[in-house]
Amino acid sequence: MLTTLTGTDKSCEIFKTGKTAFFVDKKRKVKYFKVLKDRICASVLAFLSLTLTPAEPYRGGSGEWIEVADNTKKKQVHELLKIYSVVKTHRNDLKDASVWAISRTILEESRKHSLDPLLVLAVIRVESSFQDLAVSSEGARGLMQIRPIVANAMAEEVDLGSGEIPDPGSLDDPVLNIKLGVFYLRHLKKSFRDLKLVLTAYNWGPTETRNRLEENEEVPLEYATKVLAAYHGYRKGRGQTH
Repeated sequence: MLTTLTGTDKSCEIFKTGKTAFFVDKKRKVKYFKVLKDRICASVLAFLSLTLTPAEPYRGGSGEWIEVADNTKKKQVHELLKIYSVVKTHRNDLKDASVWAISRTILEESRKHSLDPLLVLAVIRVESSFQDLAVSSEGARGLMQIRPIVANAMAEEVDLGSGEIPDPGSLDDPVLNIKLGVFYLRHLKKSFRDLKLVLTAYNWGPTETRNRLEENEEVPLEYATKVLAAYHGYRKGRGQTH
């Protein structure tokens, strides 16, 4: 859950999720968010926001600065923090650098392909429970459970720097897996349009889903229902750890 606090002097806003806090200095033209690992009271964060002036946004180490120059960027930062909050809730064992890399990739790829990043998070939740090393009995791998045959079919169209996936194990890389999974979702969205059918095709395969539609057979919607339940939970601010 991402909550908002305000410093006692009203000079900064603090966004807190678990033991991680973010603050933004409201008095500066360029606002900064800082990831802090320790619990620090709002008044101390407010003081720090007035006294710390980084030469450039900080990246890595024990925290991370994210520069915000306008309202559009500020909205993107809020989106990023929400994604970070969800990923961190599910994978508290990961280092912050890994959580940020996953969160940024989800946001960037979702925006590139006109998808809601919270929907992508919901697919990951149902597919792998955020376990990047998950492997299904059918050989689907990674966060979004991509099968090697599907990955190779999409590789030339996705900006991967090469025309094919080097080996199935490379799908365990969260960034690569998310790029392929989000691209595949976008491809299915163009073909099926209806979100429940898109999700069903992601799970059952587009050929099987299309055949059932053409034969007027029942299309199983259990998977789509699970994903949408997780999606609506994330939209309402629930971390859905179970």
